[in-house]
Amino acid sequence: MANKLKTRFGGQVFLGILLIGLGILFLADNLYYLDIGPLWRYWPFILVLLGIQKLVNARDRDGIGAGIWPVFIGLWLFVSLNHIWGLDFSDSWPFLIIAWGVSVIWKSLLPSRHRQEGVLS
Repeated sequence: MANKLKTRFGGQVFLGILLIGLGILFLADNLYYLDIGPLWRYWPFILVLLGIQKLVNARDRDGIGAGIWPVFIGLWLFVSLNHIWGLDFSDSWPFLIIAWGVSVIWKSLLPSRHRQEGVLS
């Protein structure tokens, strides 16, 4: 019970700190103390951080998958929005299909916690 509470509390604290930080940045921008215009190109890394937090707390294959997707989407958005390697959305969208295929294979090859417990997933 304490371990479950610790995991949930850790995720909530991380999200809360992230939201407070974003709120402070927006407030400083609105009050003209800070210009966050150049920082906007890095917003996809919020998804990367959330995904890493999920990966750290992952207990099974499904948890790992739930963490990898936000990391992948965040990195894909960063590359596409900032035209890294000359890629934009029109060039890089096939990566989403490739990642989806990897996800399907990932789910089929690794045993699920529910299958191990005898419950169909």
